[in-house]
Amino acid sequence: MKKLITLLFLFLFVSCGSSEDEIPETNPTEFTFIYNIHNSLPSDWTDEFYIIMKNLEQLIPIAPSNHFYELPIYAWNSSVDKPYKDKIGDASGASISGNGASVNGKYMVLEIPKEEFQFKQFHRYSVIDHEYFHVYQMSLSKNFFDRNIELKWMSEGGAATFESLYIQQYYSYNYFKNDQNRVDKAAIDTPNIFETYDASKSQDSNYSSSVFMFLALAKELQKTGINENEAFKKVLKDYWLTNPTNQNWKTKFNEVFTMSVDEFYLSLKGYTNDINTVLPSEGLKLENVF
Repeated sequence: MKKLITLLFLFLFVSCGSSEDEIPETNPTEFTFIYNIHNSLPSDWTDEFYIIMKNLEQLIPIAPSNHFYELPIYAWNSSVDKPYKDKIGDASGASISGNGASVNGKYMVLEIPKEEFQFKQFHRYSVIDHEYFHVYQMSLSKNFFDRNIELKWMSEGGAATFESLYIQQYYSYNYFKNDQNRVDKAAIDTPNIFETYDASKSQDSNYSSSVFMFLALAKELQKTGINENEAFKKVLKDYWLTNPTNQNWKTKFNEVFTMSVDEFYLSLKGYTNDINTVLPSEGLKLENVF
């Protein structure tokens, strides 16, 4: 299922336009989410959705900008057939999607698999955090908004790490160990393949390998003398503030992390492809990171 979501995210995200819109004359001071929550979703999920959104808006508020100031959210249970087809076509899975260049052409898709309700899987909640973090990345980096950078292990590894940190903090469940533990050995042997979706689509189950690399980078930063909170702030926020592109992301990487990409990739050979070797502290709090 997550592989399908990955492919849908890539397809839909790549389809987004790249020109810039202006903030309307009202000049909003807050980012606006427009909620479309279908009645096929259980009431307890809907209640939790709004709690999660409130928490996220306090932890990492989305700042409105010339390129991004509002986002509709379309959420439904996969047990029903595309209830918002008149607005978003055949979009499905989970993604930040949209056709055309205007900001109003982008939207968040949250099709929650019915099995996740049946088996009470945490992904039914963590996917909210994951997609919200992509919105946060877009608010920090216009090039990410305009899909001028792919760098999958940083973008998806960051979003998947954020969702796991949220679940760990708010539900006392270690999503890293239980749901992102299928790290492929390629994350150590050929880490460069995780820079793109196509090259690593069969080696990144539930983004486990991207998460592993992302957490390893935080570990390497801590070896330079900074604390865990600062290390995660650098990888989750500071890097995207540099507004990297496909052409200069390695230069930006060196500037923010004071190590080259090649040096980091070489450092991965000192690890085993075991998520337990790079886990963050269970007491890590997102409010301390941001």
